[in-house]
Formats: sequence, C-alpha cells, structure tokens
Amino acid sequence: MKALVAPKWRWWIVVVLCAWLLIGVARDVRSASLFGDIDVLEGTFVQELRNEEGELIGSSTGDFSLLRPHFFRWSIESPGQQLLLGDGEFFWQYDKDLATVIRRPLDEQLQSPLGVLLADEQALTAHYDVVRSNGEIRLRPLADNPLFKSVTVFTEKGLPATLHLIDNLNQSITLHLEVQEGRRPTPVDFSFEPPPGADLTIVNP
Repeated sequence: MKALVAPKWRWWIVVVLCAWLLIGVARDVRSASLFGDIDVLEGTFVQELRNEEGELIGSSTGDFSLLRPHFFRWSIESPGQQLLLGDGEFFWQYDKDLATVIRRPLDEQLQSPLGVLLADEQALTAHYDVVRSNGEIRLRPLADNPLFKSVTVFTEKGLPATLHLIDNLNQSITLHLEVQEGRRPTPVDFSFEPPPGADLTIVNP
C-alpha cells in the first residue's frame, strides 16, 4: 500500500501547489499585487511530465475547480482516474482505479509552500523571488531544499494559459489550461464522501 501511495502523493502535492498558484496569477494580472479580485477558476487541463532529458514520461487530462481560500477540486480523468479535493477542512486523495481514499488535514497543506501562495504580497516575496514580464510570471523559492526550483506561468487575455514547473529532480510538469468562465461554484460543490467499499486511510497530524 505504501509503495503505491508514496510516489503518487509526491506528484499530487506538486499539482495542488500549481493549482493554488493559478489563482494567485489570475489575480496578479488584474491588480497591482498577486491578490486582486479573482477568487474562482474552473476549466480543463492537459498535464505533461518530462524527465531531465526532456523525454515525455507521462501525461494526463482532466478538469479543475478552485475557490478561495481553501476549496479545490483537481480531477484526472485519463489515463487513470484520480481526484484531489480540498473541502475546507480536509485534503482528500481518491484513486478510483485502486478504490483507495486518503484523508489528510488541510492545515498541513496550507503550511507548505502552497500556503505561502495564499498569503499577502509581503509574505510571498519573503519566500520567493518573483519576476514579472509581459504575459509571464516566474517564481523561484528562496528556501533550501524546496519542492520545486521554479514555476513560470504564461497568461493570455488576463488568465493563466500554461504553467511550467521544474522540480528538485530537474523533471518538469507542464499544464496547458483551458479556463471556462461563467459558473460560480460554492463550498457545497467541494464536499466529498468516500464511496462505499473504498479503502479509507486517515492521516492524522
């Protein structure tokens, strides 16, 4: 069980970090700081994972929904079915193919680099080197041994379009996004109950 969950968990942390970063960037392009008036993002994504040599070693597609400050839903539909969900209190990882569910305290994620992205501009610049240019925002962590080396977000028409992340193993994740505007989710849309028969693991602080 641990051998299956551990490597996946590492990538889920990266994906969720990227997801929260998208909201920060969407706010940035419409205000003077990273945190403007946008608090919702929804759409679909194509994710590509490449090794240090640039070879494609994995890809996935799915949809996402983000609602500040603590709600998110990241659903991978292909090639496997995975769901990452923050319901405001817990962080859920549901592997539909393996019928396994892991529940972790959401606070643990908010104290990670993910949480820094939810902070104000002063806290952000205290932890990251932020470089902005036309249609591009790049973040580099200032701490030793960070989860990632850099994240670059490219925007189109004021919304995030592509996100490129280099991790501490020199592998890269590229997210191609198609943001959909119109519907506004509420916290109720982020509720989750483990399906009957699923193997539930609860991780306590």
